Amino acid sequence: MRENRKYLCKWLDEAEKIASDMKSRAKKEGGLSIFTISSTIKGQGSLVPYLTPVRRIAHGFIGGSVVFSQTQAILLSRRIDGLVDDILIDAEKKIGIHFGVDTELLKYFGLKLPPAKKNARVNVELGNLSVACEPHIEKSSFQEYKPNDVTVESVWQFLSNRYRTLSGKRIAVVGSGNIGFKLALKLVESGCHVELVRRDLWRGTLMSDVINIVKPESTIAIAHYNPNPLQATLFCDAIIGCTNGIPVITWAMIQSMKADGIIIDVGKGCVFKDAARNAIKKDIPIIRCDITSAIDGLISTIKRTQVILNQEMGRAAIVNNIFVVSGGFLGLLGDIVVDNYRMPSKIIGVADGAGDFIKKLSGSDLKRIAAVKKVIVRSKYVKA
Repeated sequence: MRENRKYLCKWLDEAEKIASDMKSRAKKEGGLSIFTISSTIKGQGSLVPYLTPVRRIAHGFIGGSVVFSQTQAILLSRRIDGLVDDILIDAEKKIGIHFGVDTELLKYFGLKLPPAKKNARVNVELGNLSVACEPHIEKSSFQEYKPNDVTVESVWQFLSNRYRTLSGKRIAVVGSGNIGFKLALKLVESGCHVELVRRDLWRGTLMSDVINIVKPESTIAIAHYNPNPLQATLFCDAIIGCTNGIPVITWAMIQSMKADGIIIDVGKGCVFKDAARNAIKKDIPIIRCDITSAIDGLISTIKRTQVILNQEMGRAAIVNNIFVVSGGFLGLLGDIVVDNYRMPSKIIGVADGAGDFIKKLSGSDLKRIAAVKKVIVRSKYVKA
């Protein structure tokens, strides 16, 4: 595909400015500056990348861009590398296969022509952003993430907080693609009866069948495919629009909900404009999906995982051939599980050699525990 060189230059300049501004603001407040590079199947007709709004989150500031090719993602990675603390790259494959390379564009931006593949006569772009970007990110911290999962978690948390308990609720998911399917599964597992609506009868039926197969056996709630949107929303507690910005939720569907029902627009543009106007006049809530809270959770998970991997996960001899383990590292039979194998301060248990703890401690187990306690008191240990 041919890129608009002039537009790309302007887009990259704006991205650099946003990244630098986030870094400056985050540094002043003692937070992080985070830039996301993701893609979407929505609006792929134009293939024009665009920047997303900068959000203030608990960890600092986060902004980003949506791209539609590996070339765009690589150019952006190189431009903002080192300007922000963290770069999160979309790991989901949403970009179609492209053949051929714009050699003039690569030359213009100082990129080398990809090596010819042995199994193809032309360069093939397979749409994996994280694999393409990773070699070009050297100064900022690199991390993959899954935007669709972040969206699903945001919607689920919103519903859970609104209703306190989801069990027994009736939810209509209109537009059952990747996000709709994942959300439906999560809701069914939480005890919601879910009506799945999509145009493709075969896929819709298959999705509902899969959910009902993989859900826990004790879960009474089910997923049901319904080709009739109005019927699916009848007496629902919530209607969730998961199409790619295509309006599918009508005023009739909204009227068929329970009196205190709500609409969640995940796909941004899932509600017909006249339906939205009527709903607002009647004080019926229409919620645009906001992922800020889930992003905060994601950053916390990423940072905590990095600490565990780099500082807490491992095994070491502590004294007299007694070993301690921590951070999820599998301990051998008799190893002492502690909070941090490098600098233990708390004993958690004794490993059984199979990923669990010994339930009934022997005399030798107690002796090893006592020996470790002495080392903890002295704050001394011998590294393996």
